[in-house]
Amino acid sequence: MLVAIVGRPNVGKSTLFNLLIKDNRSIVGPERGITRDRIYGRWIIDEEHIVDVVDTGGYDSIAEGPIGSSMREQTLAAINEADLILCVLDAKDGITRDDYELIDILRNSKCDVIYAANKVDDPNSETGIAQLYELGLDGFIGITAKNRRIGDLADEVKAKIEGVITREAPDEGSMIRVSILGRPNVGKSALLNRLTGSERSIVSSIAGTTRDYVDTILEYKNKKYLLIDTAGVRRKSRIDTKLEKVSVMRSIRNVQRSQVCLCVMDAMEPVTDQDRHLMGIIQDHARACAIIVNKIDLADDKSKNNIKSRLEVFMRFAADTPVLYVSAVTGKNVSKIFDIINDLYEKTTRQIGTPALNKLLTGVTEKNPPPVARNKRIKFYYANQMGVIPPKFRIVTNRPDEIPEAYSKYLAKSLKTGCKLTGIPIKIVFASRRKEE
Repeated sequence: MLVAIVGRPNVGKSTLFNLLIKDNRSIVGPERGITRDRIYGRWIIDEEHIVDVVDTGGYDSIAEGPIGSSMREQTLAAINEADLILCVLDAKDGITRDDYELIDILRNSKCDVIYAANKVDDPNSETGIAQLYELGLDGFIGITAKNRRIGDLADEVKAKIEGVITREAPDEGSMIRVSILGRPNVGKSALLNRLTGSERSIVSSIAGTTRDYVDTILEYKNKKYLLIDTAGVRRKSRIDTKLEKVSVMRSIRNVQRSQVCLCVMDAMEPVTDQDRHLMGIIQDHARACAIIVNKIDLADDKSKNNIKSRLEVFMRFAADTPVLYVSAVTGKNVSKIFDIINDLYEKTTRQIGTPALNKLLTGVTEKNPPPVARNKRIKFYYANQMGVIPPKFRIVTNRPDEIPEAYSKYLAKSLKTGCKLTGIPIKIVFASRRKEE
């Protein structure tokens, strides 16, 4: 059962959506048209009544340009796929042309519609709701999402879905979680749409089109993926609104949520400090990553050579990161992204047996023995794996705090090579054999 929350801008849809799913999933603010894409969540009304809900951008008949048009299309798409529609109206600001147009659309839909009058500060007063009867409707439910007064709404939804079998919630644990990151306008949303084969995210040449992160579940060759389209990340000095700051911080937090990251770059632009900064964030979170160079269809042979030369310099910063050249517009090489994701996921979740790990450690230290620390040779006793995402290894030694950085890097590189973990970050922890050492 999917419930679509629709309405014109600033009636409180996202506030209500966040309240229902008990998470600040949609960005909320006073600006008109903050939510643009469809945002999904799960509303657990009680143990017997559970529904999926989708937040939508405001139905705005006066919004101009491709973004305004795409927002309306996203709202209409949500209406078409919904099993039940929750139309939110504003009891304070009265009726607008958008309300009339949207209700005409809902009258022609095949779904049941619940009309909620939001911002009814006094639940015993009909003053705010009375003006809405001009729409030719009755049976409004008065709510105040901001103050969490939605009891009557929950009861109405339960009555509408009584006897309907709830779809099982998707098990995210069985999916490969992939964040799509990059600077604004490198083609992240276009790439997501190409991967999914649908207009899942709004695509525009205007910087900052994507604000909320957009989750999409996709099955490809019997494997499930949770693809997360994120807002473009710019330098702090160029982030000029509170809304953009929230969007960017959510993009960065999604790195931690992911198992694999795709760092998208623009083939027609030079590698920037912001690309390096973004790769640094991914590396700080120790996430497996691939660089996806988009818009390769726009580059001639000379441009392609320049791109590769620039990347060779950049790759000193991320030496073994896989690179793929694609075109989200033509689809060139896009399907190969799944092969890279699968390879990185398998490596970052790989468990290495302790016997094999210790055999490898012995060979590595015999080939290049550890140095002497304070006139005493460093000894390594054994190693074992402590975790995954990223693979984390513990090496027990007599001098855990005195391992030179250069030798630590040698061990990390040797372990990555020996365990066939090239292309992903690993962590090594040095520990004492006895607590007193």
